[in-house]
Amino acid sequence: MNSQAGARAALRSWILERNPALTTEDLSDQTALIEMRYLTSLQIAELLLMIEEWTAQPIKVEALRPGVFATVDAISEAFFAAKDDG
Repeated sequence: MNSQAGARAALRSWILERNPALTTEDLSDQTALIEMRYLTSLQIAELLLMIEEWTAQPIKVEALRPGVFATVDAISEAFFAAKDDG
């Protein structure tokens, strides 16, 4: 990912692919992904692998904090904010 905006778009696309009933209008960067059951525990594991692929960096699972997968905003800030060069 070259930017945080690109990462957010890729995240939204990834989530929409796994939730056929979810529409782009229903998914914002603040949508509660786990609370609304758009992300399951198995999908979070898959998403971790995708984030590693997108960033070309391993994720230190022991460093993850509660809420990191709560929204697209939270995921983007946790994994892609440092990658954004402006």
